[in-house]
Amino acid sequence: MTTSQELKMKGNWNELRGRIEEHWSQLTSSDLDNLEGRKDQIVGKIQQKTGETSQKIEAELNHLLETVCNSAASTTEKLGQTVQNAQEHLNQASQAARQQMDRMNDSIQQGYQQAEETVRKHPTESVAVAFGTGLIAGVIVSLALRR
Repeated sequence: MTTSQELKMKGNWNELRGRIEEHWSQLTSSDLDNLEGRKDQIVGKIQQKTGETSQKIEAELNHLLETVCNSAASTTEKLGQTVQNAQEHLNQASQAARQQMDRMNDSIQQGYQQAEETVRKHPTESVAVAFGTGLIAGVIVSLALRR
C-alpha cells in the first residue's frame, strides 16, 4: 500500500472502521481496536475471522476507502458551498443595511435643512416656540420632581 493510502486510511479511520464493521459483520468492534489505518493488520484480522483471500479483502478495503474519501470530498465541497452562500447572504444584508443607513441619513439631513430654513424665514416665531417648549418641559420636570 502506498503512503498516500495509509494517510487516507488513518485520516478517515472512524468512518472506514464503521464501513468495515458493516461489510464484515463477523468482526467485533474490539477486533479493530488498535489497528487504526494499518492495512496489513486489518487484512490479517479480517482474513482470520472470515477466511477470505487477502487479495479480495484488499480490493474491498480499497473500494471502501475510495467510497469514504469521495464522501468526505463531497461533504467538504458542500461545506464550501454553504460557506460561500452564507458569505453572499451576509454581503447582501450588509449592503441592505448600508442603503437603509444612507436613506436615514438623507432623511435626517433633509429634516435639519427644513428646520434651518424655517428658523431663517421665521426667527421670532422659532424663538417663541423654543421658549414655550422649554417652559413646558421645565414645568413637567418640576411636577415630576415634587412627587
